[in-house]
Amino acid sequence: MKANKDTYLSDWLSGQITDEELKELVSEEDFEAYRKVKNTLEGFQIEDPDLEQNFNAVIQKRNAPNKPSTPVLSLWKYLTVAACLVLCFGIYHFFIASNTVVTDFGTTTTVLLSDNSKVALNSKSKLIYSNYFEYKRTLQLEGEAFFEVQKGSPFIVETTLGKVRVLGTKFNVISFRDFFEVVCYEGKVKVTKGPKTTILTHGESVRFYDDTIENWADATSRKPSWLTGESAFRNVPMEYVFDQFENQYHIAVSYPKHIGNVKFTGTFTHNNPDVALQAICIPLHLKYTQEDSGKILITE
Repeated sequence: MKANKDTYLSDWLSGQITDEELKELVSEEDFEAYRKVKNTLEGFQIEDPDLEQNFNAVIQKRNAPNKPSTPVLSLWKYLTVAACLVLCFGIYHFFIASNTVVTDFGTTTTVLLSDNSKVALNSKSKLIYSNYFEYKRTLQLEGEAFFEVQKGSPFIVETTLGKVRVLGTKFNVISFRDFFEVVCYEGKVKVTKGPKTTILTHGESVRFYDDTIENWADATSRKPSWLTGESAFRNVPMEYVFDQFENQYHIAVSYPKHIGNVKFTGTFTHNNPDVALQAICIPLHLKYTQEDSGKILITE
């Protein structure tokens, strides 16, 4: 068969011309290349498609109910959410979260603040301060505490009855019901209650009670006596004295209402309730008995 020069390759692949005839049309190098192509093609087997099977598969796929696709978050989205949670927790912990210290009946504790200031907390008292206290030295007090403040930015003690502001000093604060008292043992403090502001220096004190203000000075004491196990009072209403007794011994005290307004000057120990009651009652010619329930009854 005579090979057509335009179709010799397809004729050779389909077997219409022989190898010899193709060699006459191409170089020996091209013939070897063509032969390798032919051998490779002969290794492929293409089966006839099953049209009916393929048609049925298409029909089944079209009639199958659509399944809702599950949204997939990329790894970066997960990391972004996690980073936001960590950031929010850090902001809350540092700027919002606070520390609370509470003392029980007859117990005291000392707190070392982040600026190295110290707070001694008397019985049945509460101290609240934030995690960023070192940067804003403000705390809240309920009850009684003695402060030894390191020099630095303003140090503020907030109570429901008033506010104390200092720079570096030692002072004692009592904030209980309507009884608010501040004693300065070293340095200078600024005491604010409503529109009234008082500046105290070493040995000076101020007391706000029952809409009255009282000031006095005593430079002999270097710290409050309750730190060494004894409560001391200077012209203090008996109702507050009995409150302090209850805080120390967890023993309820009942007394006639008019006795609560009597002023008391003296001390009582934190180590023995019977000795403490004698120290309170004998100077005022009062009597006391204890019921089976444990409650103390005060009479004249």
